[in-house]
This record gives sequence, C-alpha cells and structure tokens, in this order.
Amino acid sequence: MSTSDYPPNPGAPPGQYPASPPAAPGYTGPLQGPSQPYPPQPGYGAPAYGYPQPPYGYAQPQPGNGMAVASLVLGILSIVLSWVLFLDWVLAVLAIIFGGVGISTANRRMAAGKGMAIAGMVLGIITIALGVIFWIAVWGAFHTVCSQPGVRC
Repeated sequence: MSTSDYPPNPGAPPGQYPASPPAAPGYTGPLQGPSQPYPPQPGYGAPAYGYPQPPYGYAQPQPGNGMAVASLVLGILSIVLSWVLFLDWVLAVLAIIFGGVGISTANRRMAAGKGMAIAGMVLGIITIALGVIFWIAVWGAFHTVCSQPGVRC
C-alpha cells in the first residue's frame, strides 16, 4: 500500500500532519506548569577514586591459604601412602607443620582454609598414630616369635 491509498485528512493541509488535539482540562503537560510535583533528587557526589566496589549482596573474595591446601594434600598422601615405609612419616610430619602454619595464617589474615589446615593436621596425626600402632604390632609379633624355644632371631 502506498500513502495515496489512504483517504485525505479533512482538517489538514495537504502534505502536513494535523495539529495535536487540545489538552484535557487541568492538564498542563509534562514540562509546563508553575512547579514540579516533587523536589529534585540530590546528586550522589563525586565519583570515588580507585577500583569500583562490588554491588551489595556480593562478598569480597577471601585471600587464599596455600599452606592449608598443602597440609590437606600432604595429609591425604600420608594416609594413602602409609604402606610405604618412612615416606608416610615424612609426609605426616610435613602435613602437621603446614597445618599449623595454615591455621596461624588463617587466624592472622582472616584468610580462608582454616578447615583444610585442621583436616591436614588431623590426617597427619592419624598417619603417625597408625604408624606407631603398626610398628608396635610388628615388634610384638617379632618378639613373640623370637621368644619361642628353639627359634633363633
């Protein structure tokens, strides 16, 4: 359809749009009138310098705690590799040391990972306890066999 298919507007000159309809009684228009209905909003001030803060509802990310992660990993490895002689002891002692440093770091810097550090320390202590129980059992078995008459050890 072209514009010539529509009937002409009776009140408008050809080629122009008609005038807008008159305003309703009591309505002065959006920008006209004696005053605005609400006072203007105050500004937000000058923009802050530096990095923008995250919007409300988001927590600041906590700094990491590598010592806590190392403690947990070493504690898990010490339990898994407890069948390897003396390696389990080394891993367990390192897990306990890194766990202590990780707990201290978490308390001092409000860093994450305190639970991982505690878990690594506990796994290290369990590994040492299992190792001690294992060596007591080996010594007891050896002592029992060697104390039999006629057995020379």
